Amino acid sequence: MTRQRIVAAFVETLEDEQADDISMAAVAKRAKVAERTIYRHFKTRAELFAAAGEWIEKNVFSYIPFTSPDELPEIFRKLCKRFDRHPHLARAIAMTRAGRRVRAGFRRNLIDQHHKAMAPLVQHLPAKEVRQAEALASYLNNVLAWNAMREDFGMSSAEVADAIEWAITTLLKDVRRRDAAAAGVSAKTGKSQRKRIPARETTGVM
Repeated sequence: MTRQRIVAAFVETLEDEQADDISMAAVAKRAKVAERTIYRHFKTRAELFAAAGEWIEKNVFSYIPFTSPDELPEIFRKLCKRFDRHPHLARAIAMTRAGRRVRAGFRRNLIDQHHKAMAPLVQHLPAKEVRQAEALASYLNNVLAWNAMREDFGMSSAEVADAIEWAITTLLKDVRRRDAAAAGVSAKTGKSQRKRIPARETTGVM
């Protein structure tokens, strides 16, 4: 229970202060524990940041698994509504140094999901184009896009979701067209157009 209270206090502090750094003293005060108690439950700040990321993913934004990139527009629309319920926390994990550290773990998981979901669509594309397609899909399905469009263009979350749906739909249509063309070339030449590379090289997007 103490561990959970510390994590919740850390997330609340991040949401309220939206600061690049979060002091353990502030977290301890909010959790009503001694600062040394935090380090009994979390040996390093990195452990606490990772636990906070898992807590946010599970209890606040509840990122949704998917198996096809065609699901992304509707998933992002749902996420926009969740970001609206916690706009300060969403902005904090998007823009602050502390927030980026918190979301690092679930971003890696999400990027891996994008890699697996995109795989059937890019079987014949060169590795460079595969990496570009995965990078764009991952970046569009991202709290950064939600925050930038709201702050830079004054868009509502519904408008952001519409724009992202347009962008992802256009991207996937072009990816399918390119892959089909590459498959036709491959069939004529009898050679594969894509150089296979490890998943970690195709998913290095942050």
